[in-house]
Parts: sequence; C-alpha cells; structure tokens
Amino acid sequence: MVEKIVFDCDPGSDDSIAILETFAHPDKLEVLGMTSVGGNQILSNVTRNLQHILWFLKQQTPIASGQAQPIIKNLHNASEFHGTNGLAGPTFPPEADAYPIQSHNAITFLHNILSKSIEPITVVATAPLTNIALLLKVFPEDRTKIKRFVIMGGALKTGNVTPNAEFNFYVDPDAAHIVLASGIETVLCGLDVTNQTAIADNEITALANKGPASQLAYEILVPYAAAELKHHTLALAPIHDLTTISYLLKPELFSGQKLALQVNTTWSDQRGAITINADPAALTNVLVLDQVKRAEVIKLLVTSLEYLDQQLS
Repeated sequence: MVEKIVFDCDPGSDDSIAILETFAHPDKLEVLGMTSVGGNQILSNVTRNLQHILWFLKQQTPIASGQAQPIIKNLHNASEFHGTNGLAGPTFPPEADAYPIQSHNAITFLHNILSKSIEPITVVATAPLTNIALLLKVFPEDRTKIKRFVIMGGALKTGNVTPNAEFNFYVDPDAAHIVLASGIETVLCGLDVTNQTAIADNEITALANKGPASQLAYEILVPYAAAELKHHTLALAPIHDLTTISYLLKPELFSGQKLALQVNTTWSDQRGAITINADPAALTNVLVLDQVKRAEVIKLLVTSLEYLDQQLS
C-alpha cells in the first residue's frame, strides 16, 4: 500500500539524504507536495537546496516556500554543520535554480493538498515546526485530514544545541508545543534514536563513484561527517532526518514507547527541551522512538541510492 505524504523540510545535509531515500520508493511513498521553512539556513537557501535536489532527481513534485522565521524568536541556523548555503559539498548547474516553486505560502499550499484529499495524509517534518503549527492554527479543520505526524525533533536525554534541547525544537519551541499538544498521533524521531542512526566513514567512502545518487550522497556526507566530528566529537555521523523516512519504509527496524510530552517554551536554559507529562489524564499520543537496528537502516539507504543510481543513469 502506498502511503501519501507531504514533506516539510529545511535542506540541509540530512534532509537531503532523507529526500533521496524518499524518492527511491515510489511503490511505498507518494509525495503530494513539499514545503521549506527557515531552519538549517535562511529560507531562500533551503528552498533553493530543495529545488536542486528535486531537479537532480528529475521530479515534478510541487513545492512551496514557507515561514522564514520562527513564530516568536529570531532564526538560529546551523551553518557550522550545513555550510553557508545550507548544503555544503555538492554543486548544481544554473538550470537547477529553475525548478518551479508553486507557492510562497506553504500554509495555504498544505491546506489545499489536505482539503482535497479523500484519505488522511501523513505529514513528515524534518525542520522547525513553524509551518505545521501555523497550519493547525489557521486551518484547524485540516486536523481530520492528517493521519499522523512523523517528526524529527526533540530529545528526552541530551540535546545538541543546549544540554537539554535538540536543534529543531530549540529553533521554534512554540511551534513544537502546538504540534505535540494537538492530540494528533505522532511518531517522534528525536536524538534518542537519531544519534544511533549514524553512518561510519567507511560506509560513506563506499558510496563514491557508484552512480549519480550515491555520489551525491557521498559529496553531502563527507563535509557533514567532518562537521559532526569537529563540533560534537562523533566518530559516526547521525543522519537525523533520514530516520523519519526509514521509519515509514521499515517501522520494524525501530522501537519506542508512547508518551505524553510537553515542550518548554520559557526563556530559561530549558527552552526547547521536552519532558514527559506525568499527568495520568494526559494524552499519550506520541510514539518516542528510542531503539534502532543501525546496520539495517544504513543498508536501506545504500539500496535506496543504488535504485536511484539505476533510474538516473
């Protein structure tokens, strides 16, 4: 059965790898639309990166640019990991800039897709949740058209921006609060599982010169892994956003627990942190992934890239 999805992202190295894997499985995932949001880099950069990846994949998926800034605070980006253009490593020809942008209002763009759908749609989000939170506020009737959220964000244990907060939730904790408090079924791919979903240097090296998609992934992952080693001293590079798509394709590779969560939206050093809501009446609508079969996830990525290599050659 093909699962219909919309994909909100801020490419971004790990977003880009997730996008590649997504389009390697047309038999399982149908992408109805994609949206960009300010996050890993400013909105214009991440939107252009989305155009470039979809151009590379020879796609005709409709896209829209979204919110440039979080709901309340100023944007905090991640140039140290993704480069000043948001996607360090590969280069694309000028014609990649011409990939069409259907709308510059991601909220109405997503609403139009959801409202026209007969069946509920899965919303994949690998960026700050600004677009998604505003969608829920502006078009509350769309809640019935959302099957579930599959989100990369949050950390129950250790953060990667502050000791307590993961990047996406730190950038826009108010949006994260709105989404997790919506009551809609959610799969949360936080640092508790994504830090385990990491790729080793030899696995990255093995992608070189295999084919166009594998080569692109190699060019993306080399500087990304170097940045993870420099800033987080991680010998293996977590491909955080990939976890959302890997979960959709093979949920049996993951395990977790259903919890009621709350997001800290104060201006303290806890801003962006998530905690378990101990209220017995709280809705346990969030499946928090915390275990993964790492080798199988990397194998899935490699075979996905090999499929794309064949399609694009």
